[in-house]
Amino acid sequence: MIKLFRNIREKLLSEGKTNNYLKYAIGEIILVVIGILIALQINNWNQNRIENNRARKLLKNMVEDLATDTLMLNRSIANYEFQSNNCVKLLNDSLFVDTKADSIFFMLPLNQMGLLLTTQAFDKINNASLTSLLGSSELDQSISEYYITTAEYAEKQFTWEEQRTNKDEDFWLNALEMEFPQFFKVKNNPNYIQSEPERKQELLRVISSTEGRQRIRYALDRKQIMLNTMKTRKETAIDLISQIKKHLSNE
Repeated sequence: MIKLFRNIREKLLSEGKTNNYLKYAIGEIILVVIGILIALQINNWNQNRIENNRARKLLKNMVEDLATDTLMLNRSIANYEFQSNNCVKLLNDSLFVDTKADSIFFMLPLNQMGLLLTTQAFDKINNASLTSLLGSSELDQSISEYYITTAEYAEKQFTWEEQRTNKDEDFWLNALEMEFPQFFKVKNNPNYIQSEPERKQELLRVISSTEGRQRIRYALDRKQIMLNTMKTRKETAIDLISQIKKHLSNE
């Protein structure tokens, strides 16, 4: 093609057709510019196609991340329901006739769970600035709310819960004049110096005290707040999965 253009130019020049040569040269320049523009357009289209495919793949990965989140949230929900129920039992049962001291001790609300999120796909989308390629401002907003706005709020709640639970733990460990049970079962656990009735009586003494009951009541409120937060996050995760799948199926 280049050789053909060269031959045409040489022929026009040799024949002295300057005006025709100029017209031809201008036309050749226009063709070259058009060719460059077409090549750039094709390159941009190909680049957009690659980035769109990447965004779609990351959205599919995000669905998997969210599914993992719902499993972890289920564990958190079960944990906070368990602790809430134990708080109610501690406040309502003053005797625990058929319950051993160690079992009563492990009913105390001394457990907290951190906010666990699987964010690999979101981090990749965010770091690669691919949110503009999602093609849906509503989906982009839902993703940002789940991974940033509401996540930050939930993290503050967890920090508050952890700090209060640590203070409660200090209270129970200092107020109870008894040997604490082993948190992990080991071979040949050492025996307690106090008898079972003595340990149980000491536990019930502190649990039934005014401060003990207040600690349990406040803990119950916190566990209920965290339980509601976990349930809301689970519902949001499930809704986001639905939005992403709908978005992918519509493309």
